[in-house]
Amino acid sequence: MSSHPVSRTVDARQREPLAALFRARGLTLQQHAKNVYLAWEARTSGRSIFSLYTSGKFVSTVRAGDAEGLLLEDEVAQLLGAAPGGAGKAPRGQGGGAAGAGEPGAAGAREPGAGVAPASDPLRVASPTAAPDTLFLAGADETGTGELLGSAVLGAAHFPLALVPELQALVGRVETKSSRAASGWERLGQQLQALRGDGLHLALLSIPNRLFDRYSKNALLDLAYVRLVGDLLAAAGQPAAEVLARTELALDDYGTGALLGQARAAWVRRGLQVQVATRADVRWLASRTASVAARACRAREMEGLRADVTDGPLGTGNAGNPATLAWLRRRRRSGAGWPGFVKTSFRTVTELDGLPATTKESVPPLRDLLDEASAGDFLAGRLDVRRARLRAGAERSTQRLELPARGHRPHAADAFLPLLCGGAVLDLGPLPLELLDALLEREDGLLSGWRLLVGPGLTADNPTSVALARAHARGVVQVVPTDEPDPLERAARHAGLLVVASGSAPGLHVVVR
Repeated sequence: MSSHPVSRTVDARQREPLAALFRARGLTLQQHAKNVYLAWEARTSGRSIFSLYTSGKFVSTVRAGDAEGLLLEDEVAQLLGAAPGGAGKAPRGQGGGAAGAGEPGAAGAREPGAGVAPASDPLRVASPTAAPDTLFLAGADETGTGELLGSAVLGAAHFPLALVPELQALVGRVETKSSRAASGWERLGQQLQALRGDGLHLALLSIPNRLFDRYSKNALLDLAYVRLVGDLLAAAGQPAAEVLARTELALDDYGTGALLGQARAAWVRRGLQVQVATRADVRWLASRTASVAARACRAREMEGLRADVTDGPLGTGNAGNPATLAWLRRRRRSGAGWPGFVKTSFRTVTELDGLPATTKESVPPLRDLLDEASAGDFLAGRLDVRRARLRAGAERSTQRLELPARGHRPHAADAFLPLLCGGAVLDLGPLPLELLDALLEREDGLLSGWRLLVGPGLTADNPTSVALARAHARGVVQVVPTDEPDPLERAARHAGLLVVASGSAPGLHVVVR
């Protein structure tokens, strides 16, 4: 999806500075023999096009989501001034194009390079705090930490200003803390995913209940948010410092701790603008978008549980819901034990079990989970799995773990893997379906609760694709599409854990046995 072309008039004095602007970014000024009226044309790798004609007319067509194109358009605007026609002809993401009458951004839009924008500017609609030259917005939020059934889910979103009108229309008025049918949340999630090709990057991460029940909630959220921001930057192509400096990130303040504070300092050093505040989803569109995506992911898991559990109904999953309380009492009387989707640290459960309140442990320091260099990269949001090493006890570190396809996984480094890596990349060769079924078993499958990073090679008639799609629909795993067909490249780009059947592979990986 590209923006509307923006036309300006360039006088003789401006032509060379304009050309120099593009040369300074390493772009070639191309000429075309068949068009004698074209002085030159420059194209970015993101397929934005800038054309100067011999008449002095200059036309820029910026493709949504093209960071380089958006930066160039902003610099062109500072050099040449705003385009004639005002907001209605401004490039999408700089104040116009997609908003209709009566919608945010339809009037009074901020011109590129201008000072503080009026309240109706898409930038101010989306963020009350972003710097005037901000071109990208990012945000994160969590859901499910107070729900007795199901996982806590964190969501993050990153997008260019071009998408503000669409996102404002889609989620701008959604009350993320209110009840909504699961199908409603899932439909919103699907609509957000449909904007992936237009520059919206989403990252979602579930915290396994086995960790939630044992460790401090806020410390787990610290670790998970650090991982999630790294995922977001990887999905957006690890933006260069100049792009990060034009990006604002808004995070929900759940009671952030020292680990997130260290990571925040590292992000700021890389140029990112960072805001941390309570109820961030109320003030920042990016956080609201992330919150809706997280609610959709959790709704999918709960729907899958309702379909799989034979002794329901489960109710809403909230500790105060009568149907949920009735199910807990029936389950306790049956003596069947608590399945993994129950947060057994909640007082409702400990009282049914006749146990004292749970005392949670501190999350191990990052240096106890990763080697020193990898820990620094993790905090900065750019973990390189090709050289990362896991701490495997007090005296050694490793890039290779051997784990069963299903069953108990006792070690700390293993237990925290879903929060340390950007997901799992399957490189199992011709995969027996019985092995895949074991990996995807909800209760104790090795990959249960993981994000699975899949390339473009899977098709609808492929048995592996069908099994993964079913597990995704049931909320057992989260299938994340990526653009890299090669598993090693995919793992490197997204900090993915490579899952192999046997032998060795470069980078951080698990050998399934």
